[in-house]
Amino acid sequence: MFSFFSRRKTSDSESRSASAFDPAQLKMLANYFPIGRKLRYYPEYQREIVFQTIVIAYRVNDQFIYSRDAVLTNADGVPTGFALADKKNLALEKLTKFQILVPDTTDMERTLDYFTRAELGRAGQFRQGNAITLVAETSERGIPTVDTKVDRRQTMTVGPYADSSTILLTPDFDSLTLADKRQKQRVQTATPAELHFAADTPGFRCELADFSELMLRLNVQNASEIMPAMTPETVVMVDFQMGDAANVYRIRGKVFRRADDFCVIKLEHLYKNGTFEKIKMMDIIEIKTGLLNPDS
Repeated sequence: MFSFFSRRKTSDSESRSASAFDPAQLKMLANYFPIGRKLRYYPEYQREIVFQTIVIAYRVNDQFIYSRDAVLTNADGVPTGFALADKKNLALEKLTKFQILVPDTTDMERTLDYFTRAELGRAGQFRQGNAITLVAETSERGIPTVDTKVDRRQTMTVGPYADSSTILLTPDFDSLTLADKRQKQRVQTATPAELHFAADTPGFRCELADFSELMLRLNVQNASEIMPAMTPETVVMVDFQMGDAANVYRIRGKVFRRADDFCVIKLEHLYKNGTFEKIKMMDIIEIKTGLLNPDS
C-alpha cells in the first residue's frame, strides 16, 4: 500500500485553508468514492470487521450536495468546484471544508459476536472521533481506501434523506491510497487440513491452499472428492498443523464461498488457552510465518 500524496497535516483536519485541498486528491476521491457508490468499510482499523455502506452526499463548506453531477470538473476530470442547492457555484479555491455523508449502519453491529462488539465500546463504531476506513471496489488493478473520522451522528431534517439517521465523516486526504491487488497479503501453501462443518460429523480431510489476513481457502485433496455441502455464513472450524505436533491450529469462521472443489472461509476466532479468542494480527503473522517456514 502506498500514498499518492504527501503534505503537511493541519491542526484541524476538518477545516482548512483553500490551498490545502489538492485538486488531484479531490479527483481521486471523487472518482473512487463518488456520491451513490456502494462501498465496504471497517471501523477502528479492525480489518476483520467489514460492513457495507453507500456515499449519499458530500458536505462542502457546511452545505450538502446529493448528486455526483454537482461536482464540477474540467476536461481532465479534475474538480473545479461544486454546484450548490441555491444554484450558486462554490469554486474550488473557496473550499475550506469537505466531508462525506453515509447512512447510520449501527444495526449491523448486531451481526457481530459479543467480544467483537465489546471491542467497539458501548458507543459502538460511530462514536465521535472513531476511525472509519472506506474501501472501494474497482475493476482496475488497485483497491482504493481512505481513512475518515466520525464527526457526528445526525438525523437529517431536510432534503432527500429527511428523517433518516446518518453519519458525517471527515476524510483524511493524506490516507488516500491505492493498494495493488497483486500484492495481497496471501500465503500460498499445500498444508493438510481438516474441515469440521457440522456437529457429530467426522471432519473432512482437505488441503489449506492459501491464507490471508481475512480469509483462508481449502481445496479438496483429489479430483474425485467433493467439498461438503455448506451455505454462506455457515460456522465451521478448520484444523491444520505446521512443523511439530505443538503447532496445531484450530480456526473458527464462516463460509464465504463454496464450490465442489474448494471453499473460502472468513477468519473469526482462534482456539487458544482452552477457548476461542478473536483472531488478532499477531496470530495472523505467526501462522503466516509457520506456513512460509514449514520445517522450522
